[in-house]
Parts: sequence; structure tokens; C-alpha cells
Amino acid sequence: MRGFLKKKHTTKAERVFAEHLKRNKIQYNTKVQIMGFEVDFLIGKYAIEINGHPANYEKSRLLKDLGFTPVNYSNKEVLNNSDIITKLYGTR
Repeated sequence: MRGFLKKKHTTKAERVFAEHLKRNKIQYNTKVQIMGFEVDFLIGKYAIEINGHPANYEKSRLLKDLGFTPVNYSNKEVLNNSDIITKLYGTR
């Protein structure tokens, strides 16, 4: 299932990341609630956060304990790196 990102509730970096996922035909969910925390993108067992601030270590620890692999990108990393999906997941 693919999420639909509304401009009003997302950052430009999140929308760009979603476009990368769509272009590479990667299935994802967005804005997923896990144990009271919101995860920007969930791709299999990857819990991806895109933000302009340091990682939330409590959230990352909980996600690891639940079997997820937390991945954090800054807005700048996403906006300035057009091949970010390929680097993470390989060529599809």
C-alpha cells in the first residue's frame, strides 16, 4: 500500500523521498503509528525518518526492539541526493 502525502502535512523532503520510492516501484506506508510514535516511511522492516533535527533515540531504540531497522535522513540529505534510494536498497 502506498501512502498519499498531502503538501499541508509533509515536508518537501518527504514528498521528494516518496517520489523516489514511486519511481523505483518500492512499496511503502507513510505516517505509520508504532507504539505511540509516528514513522515517516515504513518499507518492510525499515523505519525511515526524514527530518531536520537529530534522531529520536528513544524511538530508535523501541523500533529496534520491535525488529525494525531505523534509518534517519536529514531534509538536506534527501533534497541533495537524487540517488538516495539506489544507495539504500540497490538497483531495482
